[in-house]
Amino acid sequence: MGFPRHAVLALVLIVVLVGCSREKSVDKSNIIAATPSAITIKSSRLSEPIEAAQAHCATHGKKAVSRGGVPLGSPTINVMWGFDCVKE
Repeated sequence: MGFPRHAVLALVLIVVLVGCSREKSVDKSNIIAATPSAITIKSSRLSEPIEAAQAHCATHGKKAVSRGGVPLGSPTINVMWGFDCVKE
């Protein structure tokens, strides 16, 4: 007889939300500023780009520490995330 309609819709919603929340690779055009001591990256508010920040800071022998995000406009899903590069 098949799955109930609401179960199928719930499954589709879960798949979409998981896909949206996964961290995507950061396009270089989304890097707002980068120095040996910090990096600022634009991404969706659903995914903090910690892996990209960690990779950037690692090139300077440091680790990334998140300073949080600031919404870009209102309403929006875009956020500017700030990270400091600190000694391990």
